[in-house]
This record gives sequence, structure tokens and C-alpha cells, in this order.
Amino acid sequence: MEDLLRRYVPNAAGLGLYVEPHIPPDKLRNALADFGAGLTTDDVIALYDATLMGSAKDGALFARDRFVFQNTDLEAPQTIRYEDLVRVTTKRRFLSGRKVFLDVNQGQATVTVTVDFSGKPGAAKFVTRFLHEAMMRSINETIDVTGSGDTDAEAVIGALDRLVESGRLSLEDYERLVDVLEEDRGV
Repeated sequence: MEDLLRRYVPNAAGLGLYVEPHIPPDKLRNALADFGAGLTTDDVIALYDATLMGSAKDGALFARDRFVFQNTDLEAPQTIRYEDLVRVTTKRRFLSGRKVFLDVNQGQATVTVTVDFSGKPGAAKFVTRFLHEAMMRSINETIDVTGSGDTDAEAVIGALDRLVESGRLSLEDYERLVDVLEEDRGV
């Protein structure tokens, strides 16, 4: 995931986006102390500072296998593994700003969580693109692909069937993933 983070998330202080080795140490310390439980300085590859004053006490920390975010101090921090992402969408808010909606597989259920980019809406497109690519890579790592680099649809469906049978993927998530596969194939 580190290569995807570096490819899709720019180091852009004006957007509140910082990529290692350009993450300011004070911002990283604040983010880890405020909402980064379970992560260390060495784990963090990128940081999104959602605060208007630049304290990084709200935002997101991106690691190799997961990211942790907090929209405000009134909300508990949330940790999401990239492999648990089912869908990533973004919507513009009425008076500017953006929200990124994430459908997350949690065993037999799918929940939707929201990352708020109201203060720095320009960052949303970069984070959305990265999370979508991370989701797709996680899917591709669990399936066989043909030698041509194209996804083997039958292998994907077989892998999804096995996940449903084992109870690790809900039927709703299965249907969403098959819909995405069929859209990509033009079915």
C-alpha cells in the first residue's frame, strides 16, 4: 500500500496532506496522541490534517495495512483495514466541503462510515482515489489473475463464493462486489 499512498496522495500542506518523509513531527505526535492508538511513528506513511489551525488533532493517519481517522474530538477514532473496504464514494456538501463515505465489511454486516473533508475539500479527491485503489488491490491480492493482467472473473466469483460460505463475507457485500466486477467487464 505504501506505493499506492505515494502515487495517489500528494505532499500538499495547503490540503492538509503530508507524506513521509515530509510529515511535520509535531503534527504526527499530535495525531498519534489524539486518535492514533495502535500506530507508531514508524507505521505512518501519510497524514491528513483536518484541523483549521494545523494541530492535526483531527484527520487521518495512513499505514501499510490500515488507516485511523477521527472527524472531531466528539467522535471516537475509527480504524479501518484496507482489505475491509467494500465501496468508496464521495459527495459534495451543500455549502462546499466534501464527505467520503466508506462501506466497510465487518463480518456478517456492512457499515457505512464517513470521513469529513469540510475544512479541506480539495484533499478528498486524493484520499478517495487512494482508498478506492487500496480496496481494489486488496481484492486482487485475494484472487487469481490471468497471465495477461486481466482479472479472471470466474476466479473472483469463486473466491467470493468461498468467503460467503465461510461466513467472512455477507451476501450484501458479495452482491456489491459482483456488481463492480460486472461493471468493469461491461456486462
